[in-house]
Amino acid sequence: MKPQRLIVVNGRRVLVDHDSRKEEYSDYNKTRNKYQPEIIKLYNSRAWKNLSKQTLNEEYYVCRRCKGDATLADHIIPVRVDWSKRLEWSNTQPLCFDCHAIKTKEDKKKYNL
Repeated sequence: MKPQRLIVVNGRRVLVDHDSRKEEYSDYNKTRNKYQPEIIKLYNSRAWKNLSKQTLNEEYYVCRRCKGDATLADHIIPVRVDWSKRLEWSNTQPLCFDCHAIKTKEDKKKYNL
């Protein structure tokens, strides 16, 4: 049996195979690794992982937009817009996967990313 992990899908907790997301995003990750290696280094760094965990803990894993279960920490001002704010706690917020996807689309329009 493959190792599994808990994720939130449509507001419900679901067990999925641990490597399923890796397969889903493999093309995206290849492109990002090629053209944005500094961003990959940031998200793999111990400093970001600690800041992300702190952000989620401070707000009790509650999504700032929909008040659902937050699954990740998000940069309020995207890293590609202002690199200097990448590790500022005041520039992070907890979001669920769906709200993060919506915010990402909004940021792309707002900042022409």
